[in-house]
Amino acid sequence: MYDTALNSAFWVIVVFSLVTLFDNIVLQPLIYSKSVNAHPIEIFIVILMAGSLAGIPGMMLAIPGYTVLRIVAKEFLSGFKLIDKLTENI
Repeated sequence: MYDTALNSAFWVIVVFSLVTLFDNIVLQPLIYSKSVNAHPIEIFIVILMAGSLAGIPGMMLAIPGYTVLRIVAKEFLSGFKLIDKLTENI
C-alpha cells in the first residue's frame, strides 16, 4: 500500500519538476521576448544576471528595467552599432 503511494508521489514530483523547468527555461523567455520585442536568449540572460545580482526582487524587475534601459539607450545613444542592434525592434 505504501509502495504504491510513494511511487505515485515520486512520479508526480518528477512530472511537476519537468513541466516547471520547461516553463521557466522555454516558455517564459519566449513570452517575454514577444512582449518587449527582444530575443529570447537576451531575456534569459537578463533574468539570470538580475537574479545573480539582486535575487528574487531583481528577477521581478529585470524585464521592466531592461526595457526602460533599451528605450533610454535608443533615444540618447543611437549612433553606436551595438545600441542600434539591440534597439532595432523597439
